[in-house]
Amino acid sequence: MRERSILRLAGISLAIIVACGALSSCQKKAGDVLLEKAIEQSTGNKVDINSGGQNITIQSEGQKIQIQGSESGVWPNDIPGDVPKFAYGQIKAVTRSDSPDGKSWSVVFDNVPGNIIKSYEALLKNSGFQTVSTIITSNEGEGGTVSGEKEKLKVVLITGNGSGSLTVVKEP
Repeated sequence: MRERSILRLAGISLAIIVACGALSSCQKKAGDVLLEKAIEQSTGNKVDINSGGQNITIQSEGQKIQIQGSESGVWPNDIPGDVPKFAYGQIKAVTRSDSPDGKSWSVVFDNVPGNIIKSYEALLKNSGFQTVSTIITSNEGEGGTVSGEKEKLKVVLITGNGSGSLTVVKEP
């Protein structure tokens, strides 16, 4: 009789463990669905979200946004070749957006040296961009911004406190 109770308890425990495992593996999908509903209610547009690991893709009526997690560490190979590679830090995340208004890329960096604005501005100028820059010096170091335009391409780099963000926009 006692063996039956132990066997029944083991069976119930196993069923609970299997059910919890199944629910937790569906958890991400449920999270995607909840986020889709929230965005759809906010915008009135149909949205499709697919997440897996460190990457998320959001699609809605001709627009697509991809967020690539911090383990990528690789310069996006689909950024137009006219844009000089920013090789002065460690890539932490990449976001891509594609819409009827054009394409854009945002690359976030860590470990960016403080005095890099002039160097990247020179690279932009050598690639044919018209540039404007601002350098800010404080007791925490040097940072600032440089922006460049060339035909249908716009580039903006912002740095400070060891981090940076580079945004590229390509108009259609």
